[in-house]
Amino acid sequence: MKVLIVEDEKIKRITLTDALLKEGYDVLAIDNPVEALNIFKEREFDVVITDIRLPHMDGLTFLKEIKALKPDTTAIVMTAYATVDTAIKAMKLGAWDYITKPFSSEELLLILERLKDFRRLVEENIKLKQEITERYSFGNIVGKSKKMKDVYAVIETVAQCDATVLIIGESGTGKELVANAIHYNSSRKDRPFIKFSCTALVETLLESELFGHEKGAFTGAIKERKGRFELANGGSMFLDDIDDIPLSMQTKLLRAFEVKAVERVGGTK
Repeated sequence: MKVLIVEDEKIKRITLTDALLKEGYDVLAIDNPVEALNIFKEREFDVVITDIRLPHMDGLTFLKEIKALKPDTTAIVMTAYATVDTAIKAMKLGAWDYITKPFSSEELLLILERLKDFRRLVEENIKLKQEITERYSFGNIVGKSKKMKDVYAVIETVAQCDATVLIIGESGTGKELVANAIHYNSSRKDRPFIKFSCTALVETLLESELFGHEKGAFTGAIKERKGRFELANGGSMFLDDIDDIPLSMQTKLLRAFEVKAVERVGGTK
């Protein structure tokens, strides 16, 4: 990781630099925030560590400037004047964390290790999202015939709207793949995608599972619970084997599809 340290106290600056270099960090330490800002404009850093009390420009102003230039920059604030107000201001300006003077080099190294773990999780999350997008793109549904190209065209069309879609086909023909492609090529792709098999539960539990229930609605309902429709709100829901739903439930499903609203079991709103 490339680290920029902005600290006007010489001994502290040298101590931190030596400790970070020893742990394999690429460190540049500057005593002047104005000079540091000019360097920051020209070079890339993974993290900026800045003091609050600095000559020529205070640390919060410096933080505001670097965030304006590169909003994704991770910043850690050092302060000997730790107050709730200062910490809140630093966090509001985008600081990732802050550390109170006096502190040991080991304390700062622990924060940087935690930052590494956080960045790794973010990168893994981005990678997983890319893999999901690639997996459920049209190219991963096998078929180049005229009929399949027609299917792709329909997927592309319905993915751009919020219409309810009925996917019909024999077992194994790829109905779920089509549902995946619709969701992950829509504007809802970053919202929840809830899948539910309509044959997984008996009729008495099906209504609660789909629509949720209020506390005390029936024996065993010890707390309120959101149903699949509520969990999918703003995203998409895939109901597999919908033709197996009992007739008594079909009318309630129809209402949910038509008015885009559900009522929990035992609820009044």
